[in-house]
Formats: sequence, C-alpha cells, structure tokens
Amino acid sequence: MVHVGSAAGVVRTDDAQAMDSPRRLLTGCRRKVHVHAMRSRALSVARVIAGPGLVRFRRLRGRAAARRDPITSDGRGYISVVIPVHNVAPYIDACLESVLGQSHWRLQVIAVDDASDDDTPQRLQRWSARDRRVSIVTRATSAGPNAARNEGIARATGEYLTFVDGDDLLLAGAYRDAVASLAASDSDFAVASYERLSGSRRTPPAFWIRDAHAVPRSRATLKSAPDIMVNAVQWTKVYKREFWSRAQLVFPVDGFYQDQIVSAAGFARARAFDILGRTSVLWRIRRDGTSMTQLYRSIDNLRDRFSSATAALHIYRDEAPHGVWQQRLVQFLSNDLAITASHIGELDDAGWEVVRRGLHQMAEEADEFSLWSDVPAEFKVLFHFISINDRARALEYIERGGLRLHDHQLVTVGGDTFIALPFWKDHEAAVPVDRFRASPRELRAFEGQASGNPS
Repeated sequence: MVHVGSAAGVVRTDDAQAMDSPRRLLTGCRRKVHVHAMRSRALSVARVIAGPGLVRFRRLRGRAAARRDPITSDGRGYISVVIPVHNVAPYIDACLESVLGQSHWRLQVIAVDDASDDDTPQRLQRWSARDRRVSIVTRATSAGPNAARNEGIARATGEYLTFVDGDDLLLAGAYRDAVASLAASDSDFAVASYERLSGSRRTPPAFWIRDAHAVPRSRATLKSAPDIMVNAVQWTKVYKREFWSRAQLVFPVDGFYQDQIVSAAGFARARAFDILGRTSVLWRIRRDGTSMTQLYRSIDNLRDRFSSATAALHIYRDEAPHGVWQQRLVQFLSNDLAITASHIGELDDAGWEVVRRGLHQMAEEADEFSLWSDVPAEFKVLFHFISINDRARALEYIERGGLRLHDHQLVTVGGDTFIALPFWKDHEAAVPVDRFRASPRELRAFEGQASGNPS
C-alpha cells in the first residue's frame, strides 16, 4: 500500500491476500448477507464506471463552492483529510483527484510531505495553487508517517477527521455516506470496507473484513459487534474530531503497525460507531514490493507486528467490556498472526526466533483463558510446532498441505469433531489432540463446501 515512511501499515493485515484464496469457503454467511455483499460490490463497480469525467466535475464544483463557503472557525460540515506522503509522485495526483472529487466537497486537505526527494512536492504545490482546499506541510527531515499524521492532526479544524495514504484512492460517495451516517446516528466515528488495487485490478479484502461489513450497523459497540475489530486501519474511518480529541487519540511515532493501537483505543473509547456496508477505499498493492505490509518479513517489521498486537490487546483488556480482548486475541491468532506463521519458510534464523517468541507469548494467553476452541485447527497445529521450536516439523506441516483446509477430512471422536491434518495420530510428533479440534469457522467451511454455497 504505502512506501516505508509514507503511511502505517496494518497487522493484518492485509498481506492477507497470500492466504485469502484458499479460505474463500470460510465466510459461512447467510443468504441475505451474501445478497447485500453482492449489491455493495455492484454499487462500487458502478461508481468506477461513472468515470473520471464525473470525478473532475465534482472536483471543480467543490472548488468553486469552497470559495463561496470556506471553512469557518468551528469547521462545521468540513472534513479534515490528513495525507502523509513520502515519494509518491506516481500516485499522488490520482489520490488527490479522488479526494477532491468527492460529492461531499467541504474538505480541508492537509498534505504532510515527509521530506520527499522525488516530484511529490512539486505536484502538491500545483494542487494547492489551483484548489484552496489543499494545504501543504513540509518537513525538512523524514520522521515517518505517524509523526506526519500527528502534525497534520494538529492543523485540522474540520468537524470531522479522516486519513488517506498518498498512493490509495477513494471511491465516489465515501465521505458523503460516512457523514450522513454519523449525522443520523450521532456515533463517534464510521468505518467502511476497502478493496485491494494492483495495477488496474481490484480484488476483495480478506474474508474477515468482508464478513465484518456484510451487514451495515448503526450505533454499534464492541459488545454488539466485536467482529469489526479486524478492520484496524485508519484510512477506512471518519471520526468526529471532537471524539478524537476527547478520546486523546494519537499515533505512536515509531513502528509499522500503529494503526492497530489507535484503532483499539478508538473502538474501546467510543460510545458507539457506525459500520458501513460499502467499500470506500482502494488500497494500492505496490508492484515494486514497497507497500508497507509487503515489507513485513523484515526483522523490525516482524517485531512491531507482535508488539503492536500486544499493545492493542492491553488497551482492550484495560478499557473495553469484559471478554473483548480475548475475542481480539482469537482474531489475531486466526487471521493476522496465522498469515505471519504461514511465511516461516521465507524467514532466516533471526526472523524465525521473533515469530517463535511472539507466538509463544500469545499461545500462553490462549492457554490461560481456554481460547483455542475458536482458533482454526490448521493454525493451532502449526502454532504448536513453532511454539516448541520444532522448525523442521513446522515447515513439513506446511509442505504437506496443513494450510489447505479442504485437502483433509473431518473425523468424529467421542462426539467431538477433528480435522485429520498432517501429524494427526503421529505418536512421534505428539501434537496434543485438542490442536486438531475443528473450530466453528472450519465447520462452517465444510458445510459450505458440502452444500455448494461458498459464501
């Protein structure tokens, strides 16, 4: 999505593409959920078909309207859009066109240039010269995307606050729908879904993101909608700026996945939030491999993946309703950290040790609170080998298709359902039998395969 130094990535997060295809059967949605998702997808496609001409028309109309009705001291109706940028010259024009071409034209765009050394500053100057809604903050030395975001927030005066990364795109109506939802619900923020963009090709996000947004919900809370915690990125959210200040939200400066920490604090401290059923952002996957989450194999990135997840869990444990942090831990083990573990074959010794230590700590928490039943068996077995430092068997497990769920059979023993994954009944490997117990998610996947309904 974003070059290192241009915007924070996600623990997810959303290098999840590497594992999403083999698990398309895992959603287990009801038919009405599937219909809503199809309608949402069709609407998103229609917005793209509307084309650049309509976007340009809305941008010019918004520019003229902002001259007549500029932002006032109270910022009423305006959205402050903070865009940290660093060497995004190939993408920034399309990004700003998609932002300024929103039908909700009351925008205060704050582009924070984090010491770019390409053509990004010149492109920003051209945009600022022709549209008064764009202002530029220039940093002489790079301090990273989180510091840039904080600097932009300090200059924000709009009623609402949101974030965009300089290489991503907004879909039409994104801000209109978020503001309309907040005006109707009086929630503290709204969160939308996103899709991946690779070149000109759009693909869905990980299935857990799709599930979380399958049905729109107004004035949701963590008690009523804990599944939304999986959407931990900032560029899908539009906040009331008053809430942002009241909740004392701020981006920790160092790290790759600080979105996790800010999202945890936002979800935990909100009175209510709106979950939108629509896609609002196209998250760009860089072909050159410089997207933030495409760099997760580096040692510093791996360490931050676990430390950010731990920090988020501490916030949920301390500030969210009882039991929420355990649900988030299950999500981490089932989704984000499962992706990390699936790439152990690409890690050197130092990377292996970071993953082993991190997963061992998470596994101890899961053991203490008996959370393993909700974690997919395909990952529980892999985690077991990693946790006990059996690298050879961990790699063999992957090689033998342990992460290809439907290559294996369900087995019923004493009324419990297990999956005959690699090392099932292997006395020498001695994997605890409960690690093979099928999770509810896997059972739904097998049911969906049997019924021929992959949704």
